[in-house]
Amino acid sequence: MHERRATLAGRLAQEVTPRRLDLVLVVALGLGALLQVVLFHQVSRARLSGDEVAYIDGGKALSNLLRDLAGLHQPDTAELQRDVVGNGWFMPGMSLLLAPLYLLVPDAGLAGVRGWLGALTLLVLVATVWDVRRQLGRPWALGLAVVPGLVPMWRLFGFTAYGDLLAGLVATLLIARVAAVLHRASARTPPTLREGVVIGLLAIATVYLRSSSTVLVLGVGLSGLFAVRWCGRRAVVPLLVSGAVFLGLLAPWSIAASATFHARVLTTTSVPMAMANTFGDRDVVCYGPCDPGSTIWFSPVRYAREVARATGVSEVRVLTQMSAYARQDVTARSYARDVIFDWHRYRDDPSGFLYRLHPPGQPGAEWIRTWTNRALGDLVWLAATGLLVVTRRSRRLQVVSVLVKVGLLGLLVQPFVHMAGTRYWTTAAPLAALSAVLAITVVGGWLVDRVRRGPRTFAPRSHLLVLAQAVPAAVAVAAVVAVQVLA
Repeated sequence: MHERRATLAGRLAQEVTPRRLDLVLVVALGLGALLQVVLFHQVSRARLSGDEVAYIDGGKALSNLLRDLAGLHQPDTAELQRDVVGNGWFMPGMSLLLAPLYLLVPDAGLAGVRGWLGALTLLVLVATVWDVRRQLGRPWALGLAVVPGLVPMWRLFGFTAYGDLLAGLVATLLIARVAAVLHRASARTPPTLREGVVIGLLAIATVYLRSSSTVLVLGVGLSGLFAVRWCGRRAVVPLLVSGAVFLGLLAPWSIAASATFHARVLTTTSVPMAMANTFGDRDVVCYGPCDPGSTIWFSPVRYAREVARATGVSEVRVLTQMSAYARQDVTARSYARDVIFDWHRYRDDPSGFLYRLHPPGQPGAEWIRTWTNRALGDLVWLAATGLLVVTRRSRRLQVVSVLVKVGLLGLLVQPFVHMAGTRYWTTAAPLAALSAVLAITVVGGWLVDRVRRGPRTFAPRSHLLVLAQAVPAAVAVAAVVAVQVLA
């Protein structure tokens, strides 16, 4: 009888803990939603700026396309080339999300646009948290709900038309799904065709929202080869389906952009000028100073366009040549110093966009800045620890560790190839949260084992997964050391 009661008590304890975690998770999501409602009053009058204008114009053009198709009218291809493809800098993901709003409300005002984007962000965050809970577990979901979910600056970005924040959430969904597939594959259960389709959709959605996430998607795609290692040919067809979905949905954009610029364009055309403005001499980008009166982005494009018209060479090729000319004096030392400067721009001022999203005269700017800086300051160190730890505690944890490292490093490539800004951290924040949970789980488990001094339980040794964790950790350390030494 005593043993039966003890067993019953153990079962009740196991059930109560998940219920409490679910309750905490619901409370965290509720507080985040309340915080977003409070912040909407402050951001609803913040004017559109920078990339937002291009995404809004693209959304209007796509809504007009849908009206033309529904009315059996000839689409306005000139408008699509001008406002959707534009300069080829932006993937059309955010424009696709804005198109339904302008289809329903053609004259939607600023508050309507901000409210629509805020509602979409909230829905995607909740879906991401609950899918992570289902695929990875409650602690991982709770980490997302608290940081970045309760960080006010991250919530403010949820009302903007920049694709960075949503790309980070969809990338987290992608990694959670791939982790679940690989965990089952490690037990010799191959992925299904449906899982292949879902992963392909999440991968292309990530790239459509933010083209710089392409490195992340490629890294996660290569990680999917573990399924072939464990399941053999049974995993090949689902992986091919995933790749076919990705490429099939990328093709319309790539074909349209390539036709517009008369050159091969896979995602965007912004890399040459990004490299020139970040690491080159801006005073000679146009083989000398560019025309005054515009930005470091628009002036070179206008110059390249004129050269292309005069010579018959594609605009993309001219931009590539201009970029190479501007970077001809780049040395290893100057490059390393620029990377360090770029990294500080990426990390040190997470509330730097507050002046654009918080109209003058509105109270609350100081608490937004303080709360954001403190929360993300702690997150950076925990996420960095998660990048370095290597575990063999469980097969699931090992798989998550590999994917989080690959995904986060894929996003952190940006300071090495593109001018960083104070909004790009919003893409990496969800994966940084998962990396922080990984660090707490691994280090916390090690400390518990040390205190108990009992036999430790580990998954059967997998040299492949240990190596797959160690390689990205070593790459991260080597990159930091190399940059510091060269600078």
